[in-house]
Order: sequence, then C-alpha cells, then structure tokens
Amino acid sequence: MNLRKKYTALILTLFILPVIIFSCGCITGDETAASESINISNNTSVIVPEDFRVNNESNDGNILDIDSISYTKALKKTAILELENGYSLKVLDVDKQEERILVSLRKDGNEYATRTMLTGHTYSVKDTNDQNIIYSIHVDEILDNSFVVELTYAIKPGILLETEVYEGKVREIEVRINEDTISRTYRWEYENTEFTVEYEYNIEAYDTYSERSRYRDYTHFVNDPYDDVLISQITTQMGELADDAGYSRIEIPYIAMAFVQSLPYVSDSSSSGYDEYPRFPFETLYHGGGDCEDSSILLASILYDMGYGVALIELPGHMAVGVKGDDKLKGNYYDYSGTRYYYLETTNSGWDVGVIPDEYTNADAIVLPITQGYPELRIGFSGTAKSNGYVSYVDLEIEVENVGSLVAEDLVIYATLESTTENMVWDDLKTDTDLNLNVDDSVTYTVSDLHIPAGEKYRVGIWAWGSNANSEYVFSDWTTA
Repeated sequence: MNLRKKYTALILTLFILPVIIFSCGCITGDETAASESINISNNTSVIVPEDFRVNNESNDGNILDIDSISYTKALKKTAILELENGYSLKVLDVDKQEERILVSLRKDGNEYATRTMLTGHTYSVKDTNDQNIIYSIHVDEILDNSFVVELTYAIKPGILLETEVYEGKVREIEVRINEDTISRTYRWEYENTEFTVEYEYNIEAYDTYSERSRYRDYTHFVNDPYDDVLISQITTQMGELADDAGYSRIEIPYIAMAFVQSLPYVSDSSSSGYDEYPRFPFETLYHGGGDCEDSSILLASILYDMGYGVALIELPGHMAVGVKGDDKLKGNYYDYSGTRYYYLETTNSGWDVGVIPDEYTNADAIVLPITQGYPELRIGFSGTAKSNGYVSYVDLEIEVENVGSLVAEDLVIYATLESTTENMVWDDLKTDTDLNLNVDDSVTYTVSDLHIPAGEKYRVGIWAWGSNANSEYVFSDWTTA
C-alpha cells in the first residue's frame, strides 16, 4: 500500500454537542497570499557570540561536578536535549574548526540564555533565576562530520524539587489500540461546553510517516500533500459543527482554535525518540498532542484548508500561528508585506487572537506565510578520485530528494570540479533528465571520469533545480588532485 492510499484509509467519526463561540473581529481569507518563502542552505554560517560568565568551568574531561549519574549523547545541529522539569538544551551551531558549540538554555521550551561551550570543558548550568545549579555539561568532542557533538551530562537531584503544580484543567485523551489501527477520543471545552471527536488512524501509515525527512522548511509540514485527506475531513467536520450550532463561516476558525489549544504538550523526545522532531499534522493527532511547533503546524494546516490566511510565527525557542485579519480585529499582529497576521498561541487553552505571552512581546519574529506548496530539493553526494600522475579522475554518486510539498518538474543536475579562480571549473557535466520528482521521492545519478590536471586544487560542486524548483547547491572541501 503506498503512502497516499494509506492516508485515505483513515476513518473519522464525530460526535457533535452544542457550543458558544467567541468573536472579536473578522479573520479574513487568503485571496492574495504573500509569495515570500524561506530557503534552508546546507552551508549556513552562524555568528557565535562571545561567551558569558561560566560557573565552575573545568577542563577535566573525566569528572562532572554534580553528584549524579552521567549520560552521554550525540546531538546534531538544531537538536534538543530534553532534561528534567522542563529544562532543555538546544544545539544552535557546531564549529569543528574552532572546537566550540553554541547552545540555547531553555525552560518549558523558552530560551533564557545562550552559551558558547568549548570541547574538553565542563559547564555548570544554573536555573532561570541564576541561583541553583541544575545540570552539568561536558563537551566531549565534535565528530568528524562537523555537524554532530558528543556531550556528557549529569542532572542535579535537586532539580526534581522545582516542579510546579499545573493549575489548568488536565485534559485526558482516551486511546484504544487495535491490531491495525489506533483510536483517540479528544474532548475539549469552551465556556463550559464540551466537544467530543473520535479519530481512528492506520498504524502502518504512521510507521511510514516516521521514515520521512524532518530536514525541510516548516511550511511544507503545513501543506503536506499526504495530509490533504485527513485535514479536509477535519475541516469539513468543524464546518458542520459550526453550521449545526447556528454559527457563520466567520466563526468556524474559533472552533478549530479551541480544539488545537486543548491538546496536551508532548515533547519531541518523549514521543519520537528524537530531540528535535517537527511533526506532520497526522503525527500530532496520532500522538494526541505535541510541542509548540507541532500544534502550530496542525492549526495552520486546518485554517489554511478552510481558506483563511495564515502564517507560522517563529520566535526564539517558540512557535505560534499568525491569523490574517482585518483592521476591526483587536490585539497584536505582525505586518508582512502589508498583510496583518494576528498572533495566536496554540500550546494552551484560553488564548484569544492577538494576545501575546509577555515573554514574547518584544521578541524578534520570523513570519512564514502559508502559500501553495512548492518543491524543495536536497542534495547528497559521495565520490572517489584516482590519478595516473598526470591527470586525476573523479567519480561521483549524487542523490537528489524532493522534501517539498509539490512535484519538482524537469529536474536538472549539474556536477562540477571547481577551480580556485572564481566562476571557472576544471570539468563539468549537466544532465537534463526531463524527470518529475514526487514529494519524498529521490533519484540517484552516477558521474564518472570528471578530470583535472594532477597537482591542481579543486572542490566538487553540485547543483540541482527544476522548472518550478529553486536551485540547490552543495560543495565539498578544497583538495588537491
């Protein structure tokens, strides 16, 4: 059974109860969606700030200064190490040449400090009030691929004493697991009125999702084509809820907002086994919740399918949704190319449109409008070289994957041996494949006997693009033939 067919096997059942919906202005449709997008580069440079005061720093690689069991873990760049009581550490940058990393110290998903850490050193990290040591980190080594750092950490037992009591209402999600499916019953309240929705998911489909790449723009998670059937069923039912209760189209999004806000917080590591793991909407619903990225992606996907203008709002250590609104809607908003996107918090109930938590009021934000899907190419390659003393010959194996949300049309791959002279190459080969590359599909090409005079300096550069896909470029280190 292929991926798309598995999603159509999803069964949705809805139980409808009456509801009262709030409204404070008009959330408008996306008739003229903004066209700007964010592209991720394989060669992004990050400026590492100077380190600030370090507590109990040591260059003794064998001893951590906290009396507790230590653990060792390898983390990729952008990965998150979940600790205890809401504390976590996110790897912002890995610099093998300088033998240092840049990390974000976080509490409940919110950054409260950044730290530059050097390999071979131990750092004691304090709490958000800079009073008590809560864990200790030793930077063991940066692995050969330059994107992975190995850390040894120990948690102080006293951290467990800081657990705060959650004063909100705990929402329980009933789960039934059958041989081939898992069913979840979601219940949420608005103004003391309860809604109940039951969804059944195919376990095999979830297993297929777990194999999909997370290395893609956030917007692709929102308009993922394999979630189309699921999201359309949900939005249809939300519309029926509003219609049966006598509400207009203007008020439908508030039903969806209340639903997503009611989902419990589930960290990436506890549900997926990975520290940084953005989820597709199917996965968030399958798990019965998610972190701020996951709930924002889910809500944005639902609202976009309903025809409303929506954006993801990326903040330091946090993510929320921006809802397109007219000037009658009150509250805080972000202006993006003349469009107002009003802030909406997704990780807890009770947040109105336009209300921003205090810690993010003055934070820098990146606005990612949700538009129609687009292809996004990722390139990987490996190679070998051989020489006869006069000429060196290079063989390459190139893999191109489409991690976007639309088919990449007329794929072209261009392989070069670059010279140190700008815009000059020793040898090159461009392949016009006339291939259409589906979402999550990849293709492998083998290139043989690109040549260069022995003793000359060169590096491998690979380009890939399509008639509807932006070019992607990766390159190797410089070497001598």
